[in-house]
Amino acid sequence: MDNIFIVIPTYWQGKKDRKRLQSDLTFDHPTFLDGEETLTKSLESIKNIKTDKKYKVLIITATVDPSLNEEVEKRVEEIICPFKLYFEIAQFGFRVLNKISKEFNRLNISNDFLTLNGYSSIRNCQLAIPFLLNSQIIGAIDDDEVVESTYIDQICKYVGKNQIDGIAGRYRYGNGSVFVKERSKNSKEDRLFIKKQNYQNDVYRYIENSDEDILFSPIVLGGNMVFSRKLIQNVPFDPFVPRGEDIDYLINSILLGYNWMLDKNLFIDHYPPQCKETNKLQEDVLRFIYEKAKIEKANQSGKFCFLNTDLLMEYPGNFLKENLEAEAKYALDIRSKEIESEAWYLNSKEVLEKGNILKEKINQFFDYAKKWPDNLIKLNNDKKIKEIISTIF
Repeated sequence: MDNIFIVIPTYWQGKKDRKRLQSDLTFDHPTFLDGEETLTKSLESIKNIKTDKKYKVLIITATVDPSLNEEVEKRVEEIICPFKLYFEIAQFGFRVLNKISKEFNRLNISNDFLTLNGYSSIRNCQLAIPFLLNSQIIGAIDDDEVVESTYIDQICKYVGKNQIDGIAGRYRYGNGSVFVKERSKNSKEDRLFIKKQNYQNDVYRYIENSDEDILFSPIVLGGNMVFSRKLIQNVPFDPFVPRGEDIDYLINSILLGYNWMLDKNLFIDHYPPQCKETNKLQEDVLRFIYEKAKIEKANQSGKFCFLNTDLLMEYPGNFLKENLEAEAKYALDIRSKEIESEAWYLNSKEVLEKGNILKEKINQFFDYAKKWPDNLIKLNNDKKIKEIISTIF
């Protein structure tokens, strides 16, 4: 099968001496303009892929602040240029996005239909742009990962067949393990958010012990996801989810009637850079409050496929129960005092209030998801849009 895309979002910040702005987008470990980058290592692994199938590589370039866009796109172009000798590769960033966005009003599409403002919105560009370039399959990885030489053949093995719309794969970490590092055992180990990694590993152990090559997993990983064209066309990422957009996409897929499975033999080696404490816990709390409410609202509406959260055990299902807010308050209250000076910091009361406000966005997402297929078709059928998109490669 041709028209296969490997799509890699890459996240950047300014130079090391740049002062962080309160308005900056928050990514786990964006690359410094004058720091060590990970994208080259990822592209080197793609260079070693062995397959008879044709594929292209698309880099989605995002920055923490628009003032950095031009400099970052130039830097990314420098990184990818040598690889054009080995495979078709290009980047999509603010330049092309701005040109496309100017056509949205004419097509009766909301100005914020596609943006680069956060993980989910970047992931939607990761779906939409290859779709407009006639992609049949997207293999989504991240810029701190290394693929195996069989990657292309493996991602084509199951997706789009036997009612499998999306395929999830697994990570191997630097030590070769498929498990995440758990918190050390202490007196707080029975608290919900303290045990997050334990619950994740419960799922990973279930996968590891299964005799099946293909099975359902409640965890999908954003850096190892495979999308069929049918799935791309019908299910978007939720722009209102602050993080965990990968598992949230699984939830959206189930609600909209599409099927995800995990390929036990689809591995990617993951080498995340070291990063200091971020607002990850805050955003996890917001995400779970929002997702719990979204599932409840969708189930009550009767307009979606029913989703029993027991299907999502042990993770994220344990975070979608009635004790969520009480456990969230506990976890937020015991955070280190040192992070209170960070620009993103909110106390537990503020986080929970923000979570309840975020729930008001659920109907907006339902509306966004409803319009997603039609908007993609509008863009795909528009001559001007196709002219702009054709300049990427």
